[in-house]
Amino acid sequence: MPSKGVRAADRPLDLRAVSRTLLFQMPPTTPPPTDDNPNWRTEQRERRRRDFAEYFRRVCEQRTPLSTLPRKYQITQAHPRPPTLAFGLLRTRAQLFAYAQRLRLRHDARPNAPLDIEICLVPTLDRLSELIGEPYLSIIPAFSPTSADEYVVALYTNYTMRALKCSEEDEAEMVQMLQTELATGERPMWYWDGSNPY
Repeated sequence: MPSKGVRAADRPLDLRAVSRTLLFQMPPTTPPPTDDNPNWRTEQRERRRRDFAEYFRRVCEQRTPLSTLPRKYQITQAHPRPPTLAFGLLRTRAQLFAYAQRLRLRHDARPNAPLDIEICLVPTLDRLSELIGEPYLSIIPAFSPTSADEYVVALYTNYTMRALKCSEEDEAEMVQMLQTELATGERPMWYWDGSNPY
């Protein structure tokens, strides 16, 4: 006897419901061209560009680095899936690459390849982890409105801090060792995960 229910895969796609779930919706399409407005496509493209620029500006205002992690971004029953933030030091791709070049760090699997950041990133992370005695150190792309080449050398994220966070004295010692090794005086902060900025 056939089932009375309808499987989700058999139901027609409700485009209105899907569009409501999108984080950013483009403005509705403009009417077709008329004799009064022959440049309607150009105007529509320009309007969409302006709308996205305004949306991106609002995102940038909300995603500045934080000195402390607000409660709404901590994992709680009220907020079980907040956006990911990483606690650590901000470094650019060029700075990480210069550090790897200075110490001749490279991935063993590609000994004859020209030196680039992709070859250097894993050995750099391994060296820093060994130096401070923290096996869960990570390098995460940071959200930045001005550059796609910034990374966080992160001690932990808001998802891992409950398991990985150590005492304040140990944390300060690890931060100081990283600052010395990476030749920076900047304070560690909470940075937004750049792999999913929107």
